[in-house]
Amino acid sequence: MNGIQRHIETVEAIGTKIEQGETYLDELRGYLPSLNQMITGIFEMLADPNRSIELSEEFVLQVLNDIMYGVEQKDSVFLLDVLRYGLLEIYYYIAAELQSEG
Repeated sequence: MNGIQRHIETVEAIGTKIEQGETYLDELRGYLPSLNQMITGIFEMLADPNRSIELSEEFVLQVLNDIMYGVEQKDSVFLLDVLRYGLLEIYYYIAAELQSEG
């Protein structure tokens, strides 16, 4: 899955903006189509019987729902938590799994 590092950097940058009180919603909204593509790719990997990736689809969906809730509510504290302890954890895990495969 190419570009996982780019996704990690983007999400980390958005998290930093939230933490520093900078404007982040436009950047986060702009990232959502890429996030959608990335999650689709992750689900395809999970469905691949030749891969041994252990990741709960329910957890991934919950993280997506939480991101959408945070965007709708403009809740920066909630979003920061979801990005750092949800989405980035998923990305770090996938990146590590891909590295161990390759």
